[in-house]
Amino acid sequence: MKTSYLLLALGAAIFTSCHQQGQQQTAVVTDSLPVEREKTSHCYEKVMGRDTIQLRLTMHDSVATGTLVYNFFEKDKNKGTFNGIISKGIVRGKYVFYSEGIESARPVIFKISDHEAFEALPDSIDHQGLPVFSTQNEALKFDTMPLVEGACQ
Repeated sequence: MKTSYLLLALGAAIFTSCHQQGQQQTAVVTDSLPVEREKTSHCYEKVMGRDTIQLRLTMHDSVATGTLVYNFFEKDKNKGTFNGIISKGIVRGKYVFYSEGIESARPVIFKISDHEAFEALPDSIDHQGLPVFSTQNEALKFDTMPLVEGACQ
């Protein structure tokens, strides 16, 4: 009789141990699944007299893509694509555009804040005429007039 109780107790201990181990593995697998954020699209615009700047961004995780248009009155219009990386509300990217039928590229940086986007001002211009920005986000300077978020057209 003692043997029956001993075997029953041993069987219950093994069952409980296996059951708890299965629960722990399930929790680990569930907790390690990656969380995927939705893609979000935002449109920003700044109008200064007859000049306009339009930025359309689609953001997914840390990647931003979209279009950027600079339409300055009585000057050539720049229209192109934007591809960048988002980190702590700062979007650093490359603007590839056409102006006077020629393709060009330059770096651009925007700070996204609430429903506004502020374009970074370059620290200097290099020998090729391209803007140079600080690599430190804290040292960047931004335009005081923001592009304001609105409905995408």
